[in-house]
Amino acid sequence: MLNQKFTLPYPPLQVRAGTLVADGYGISLRVLYGKLHVEDGIANHRRSIVLDRAGSGLERLVLLGKTGSLTLEALSWLRAIGAALVHLGPDGALLAHSVPFGYDGHPIRRAQALAIATGLDVTLARTLIERKLVGQRANLVRLGVREGVTPDLRTFDALRGALNQTSTIDEVRLCEAKAAALYWNAWSAISMRLRGRDLARIPARWARYDARTSALTGGPRAATNPVNALLNYLYALLEAESRLALLAAGLDPTLGVLHADQRNRDSFALDAMEPIRPDVDAFVLDLLETRVFTSRDFVELPNGVCRIRAPLTHDLALTLPRWRLLVTPIVTHLAQAFRTALLDRMEITKPRTQTTGGRRAHALALAAPSPLRATPRKPSEPRPYASKAWNAPRPEALALVPVACAACGKPVLKRRRRYCEACVPGARRTRAERAIATARKALTTQALQGTDARASAAANAQRGEANAEHHRRNREWAKEHGEPRDRAWFLREVTPKLDAFSLATIAQATGLSLAACSRFRAGTRVPHPRHWAAFIALMEGDGAT
Repeated sequence: MLNQKFTLPYPPLQVRAGTLVADGYGISLRVLYGKLHVEDGIANHRRSIVLDRAGSGLERLVLLGKTGSLTLEALSWLRAIGAALVHLGPDGALLAHSVPFGYDGHPIRRAQALAIATGLDVTLARTLIERKLVGQRANLVRLGVREGVTPDLRTFDALRGALNQTSTIDEVRLCEAKAAALYWNAWSAISMRLRGRDLARIPARWARYDARTSALTGGPRAATNPVNALLNYLYALLEAESRLALLAAGLDPTLGVLHADQRNRDSFALDAMEPIRPDVDAFVLDLLETRVFTSRDFVELPNGVCRIRAPLTHDLALTLPRWRLLVTPIVTHLAQAFRTALLDRMEITKPRTQTTGGRRAHALALAAPSPLRATPRKPSEPRPYASKAWNAPRPEALALVPVACAACGKPVLKRRRRYCEACVPGARRTRAERAIATARKALTTQALQGTDARASAAANAQRGEANAEHHRRNREWAKEHGEPRDRAWFLREVTPKLDAFSLATIAQATGLSLAACSRFRAGTRVPHPRHWAAFIALMEGDGAT
């Protein structure tokens, strides 16, 4: 137990959003009587938690630090429940991880190794960077970059057009580098929100953002300002999820197509995370706009490197589920592209017969056509579902190409489905989050154009009255009921069960708006404790239906 007289910067040890973060010195992971015992802390001020195999809700166990011990039985315990261990160093670098069960993808790895010889590497690299530039353009609009203003948005769009004309990896890298230079120059206008008394306690250069490069290394590594430290730390979390997703899909994280192969680097994991980097950047921009930082959130090392401190490191580690949801479809599309290339190679090496043609159409239907497919379907080629061999038995050679779930990579048993039964609720939640993100981008564009109806005087007055009423009800509830339960209890016990109810049902039972119920069901927000009784009644069958 913690000594309450000592102020420890770490929050209590608990599983939040499927993630458990252990930090400090002398971290210990061991199994006793079938339960996982996790202990961490500083000196004599220790924290501990005991997890059962069933009901723990653990998906990622994140270790921050370099000192401690874990047993082989603890690794086996995590693997048995399908959880992964992610070990990050003090600088945010990925030191080690454990991989849950995944698909045995030796045939896909053969196609991945041949991508350079077949020209598939250029197609994949071009598609990945295209998605990255689309996300970066949205962030540029958010930063106020427009046509006719330096930096000019038309120059960025011209680079996107030049990307479609590239034919080699070097040309793709050149377009990406030029776009990155324009993109990061636009970040020079951002700033951090700091408490006034903390301005004298930090280096002067921390209050502004100069460049993406470090003053020590000339590159992004070894950040010398807080913004770059935030980006590097979140990129490391994204890299960990990318590597885990690639291994689960049967791909080799080291065989890159865009990043050159280097020793001690997962080049293909860096490739897969390229389209998600703008989402990380958008998260950092949201953080800079909404959070007031203090001098205790960051520390400057003797060599000038800026690093993040607890509890901010713990809050950022809880974003792992978000990056997992975003990177999994990218990895699945990459795997489907290699499966299609494998089928095309089998078609070339095997004489085509009437039976072979029917089986190939059947196999293409099983392969779930991907937007990253290297060679599009020819107009003369029959569609897979139009083949008479739909119900034909699968040959042994094509048994290596299963129908993969777009989220987890497991076989999909139902026809014309992209997700397995276990992943359907998560896919719906992801679509809802994307719709919310699209709406937010549209509102941001309206705000930049001065046509946002939310900024009118009438809307502000109505919003102020509603907020005042909510605060009044919250204060009355707190006086009557006292200290509420921990928010982690709601995320662990209530949020997973909301997937069984529609938004209309939740809104009718709780009296809240559909938008608020959507955020509560997705797990991105937690309602005030005065609404929890309505959610509990809904789950127990006493709520409105």
